[in-house]
Parts: sequence; C-alpha cells; structure tokens
Amino acid sequence: MNGKLASDLTVYLSVLLLSVGVSWAISISATGSWTEIVDENDLAGPAGSALNSDYESAADQVSTDITETTGDADDWAVSIKRVDTNWHANLHLYAKRTSDGTGTGSISGGAAYQEITTGNLSFFGGSGNRTGIDIQQKVTGISTQLGSDNYSTTVYYTVIDI
Repeated sequence: MNGKLASDLTVYLSVLLLSVGVSWAISISATGSWTEIVDENDLAGPAGSALNSDYESAADQVSTDITETTGDADDWAVSIKRVDTNWHANLHLYAKRTSDGTGTGSISGGAAYQEITTGNLSFFGGSGNRTGIDIQQKVTGISTQLGSDNYSTTVYYTVIDI
C-alpha cells in the first residue's frame, strides 16, 4: 500500500421506506442519508498502518415518523433491511434507535445496535403516532483489504400495523 490509499474508499448509505399494514391508514416516513469517505486521514497510526474499521453516523442521522394510526391503542412494528448496490461481504451495517420521538402512544426496542441484513428484521415497535424518532447507523469491517471502491447500500424501513 506504500503508506497511502490509492483512492478514496467511500461508503454510501441511503434510506427508503415502505408502509405496509392491515389497513392503509398507518404510514412511515424516514429522512436522512449518510456518506462516509475513508482516506489517509483515517489511518489508525502512521503511514502504512491499518485503517480505522468502525464509523458511526450522527445520532440523529435518520429521522422517522409513524403517523395516521387510529389512536394510542393502534400497535405497530418497524422492520429494517438493506438492499445492496455495491457492498463488500466484509462490511457490516448496524442501526439503533437513539430517541423515542414525540407524540402519543408508546415506543420500545431498537435501542441497541443490531446488524442490518438483506432480510427483514424486527427493529422496534410502538403504538399511536410518533414523530422525530432518531436512528443512528454504524459500519464496521472497513480495511485496506477491501480495495478502493464506492460501496453502497440502501436501508428500507417498513411499518406493519399489528
């Protein structure tokens, strides 16, 4: 590697959402994206050393709203998955809920990092309308062995009216 990266390694993460449920009333919206450019400034030590392998977004990188419920007793669950555009098998993406948001009803789960895979996984749940639910993401496994490339995946959030 001769003490520097041949070119920047870039990780792009984007957010999309889906709304699915028993009724058409409940909806989810998510806003935010994250781009992490890894270059020689991310070396763990002097030239020739390894790259830092873990990177976290801001705690409020994604803001999510659950709206149009039928009231405080209307329970819902949010699942999460990723759809890769160009993703290396050594990269691992995680998400955690960093706020409860505001509104009526309740919210629970999702407060610890969990890996986002290519299959739908339960993320957090609640009831009633909640807005401003913040989500933080983390990527691990970055190293010089990945090679210089633009790695990209899209995160999908789905709400289910239960």
